[in-house]
Amino acid sequence: MNEVENLKRFIDHTNLRNNISKEELRIFCKEAADFGFYSVCLQPYYVSDAFVLLKGTNVKVCSVVDFPYGSSPELVKLALVENLVKMAVDEIDMVMNVPAFVNKDYELVQREIRNSVVICHSHNVKIKIIIETGLLIPEEIALATQLVCQAGADFVKTSTGVISRGVIPKDIEIIKENLSGETKIKASGGIKTLNEILSYIQMGVSRIGTSRSVEIFKGLVE
Repeated sequence: MNEVENLKRFIDHTNLRNNISKEELRIFCKEAADFGFYSVCLQPYYVSDAFVLLKGTNVKVCSVVDFPYGSSPELVKLALVENLVKMAVDEIDMVMNVPAFVNKDYELVQREIRNSVVICHSHNVKIKIIIETGLLIPEEIALATQLVCQAGADFVKTSTGVISRGVIPKDIEIIKENLSGETKIKASGGIKTLNEILSYIQMGVSRIGTSRSVEIFKGLVE
């Protein structure tokens, strides 16, 4: 596998709009298959159709829980996780309970993540926890990373890219310093260039979320 193809396998090809038409979804999934991206990441409504469109490809299907605010009650979030698992998604990106975290209810934050991890892992589904770094000071990014790792999540994900700034290199530095266990890093939010992708991978990021995937890689090959 050459360098270009290897880079594509880091990409969660993302479209989290809630007004995607059937034709847009078809094109979106075809892009992921044609370029060989790791997954598509989309709203739960589109999951069933995405599975049909991606049948016979190596592209995985990822969806989101409580996106973008992370403020739903715990039982609601767990029910959403259960529902997606039953739909046989490959991965889930769930927003951490940001209101609970900023109000120092760390027990709730970690319990919610841990229970979601149990549900996902019992069905061989990976789960990424979005900590929304743009809303946190460095010490909070460090603590959130520790809580996510202790709860056994597969990835710490930086940002939704919706309600605050996207990822910056300092976020990755802090997360990496506080990472433990088998937890990896997903960088997301505002990633628009190949140089950014390369830089974050060199910093130790294992997955990249971007809605500009096609633009980035068309620029690379044209």
